[in-house]
Amino acid sequence: MEKEFVPYEIATDLKELGFDEPCFTYYYHDSGRIRTGLSIHIHNGWTYKGTKRLETTLAPTFSQCFKFFREKHNWQHSIEPTADQHSHQLGYNYWIWNYKTGEEHHTMPKNKPSGDWEYETYEEAELACLNKIIEIVKTK
Repeated sequence: MEKEFVPYEIATDLKELGFDEPCFTYYYHDSGRIRTGLSIHIHNGWTYKGTKRLETTLAPTFSQCFKFFREKHNWQHSIEPTADQHSHQLGYNYWIWNYKTGEEHHTMPKNKPSGDWEYETYEEAELACLNKIIEIVKTK
C-alpha cells in the first residue's frame, strides 16, 4: 500500500507548491516515514489547514498529485509503453503537455537509438514524469 503514496521528497515539493488536499496519511516531520494505523473517514482526511501538526508533510497518492497539476497548473500527462527497436523489449516513456499554453515535454532516451524507451517500468516513468512537472512548475 505504501507504493500508492508519493515519496517524501515529492511530498515536500508539493507542500511548497501549495498542495493541501485531504490525504489519507502524512509523513512524520523529517524522517520520511509514513504514518500508519489509519482511521480516517472517507469524506475527510489530513490537510495542512485542518491540523496543527506543522511538523508533518501530507502524503498524497500519485493520482492526487497528477490531479493537482491538471487542475491547478493545467498539466496533463501520459505514460506510454514503447518497444525497443532492436530487442522489441517493452519499456516506457512519458509525455506531458499544458493544454492552455501548448507547451510539451517528452522523455528523451539517453544513450539509446531514437524511438527506444527510457524507463524499464511504468512506475519509474511515472515518478520521472511527476518530477519533471514539479521542475517545470517551480521554474514558472
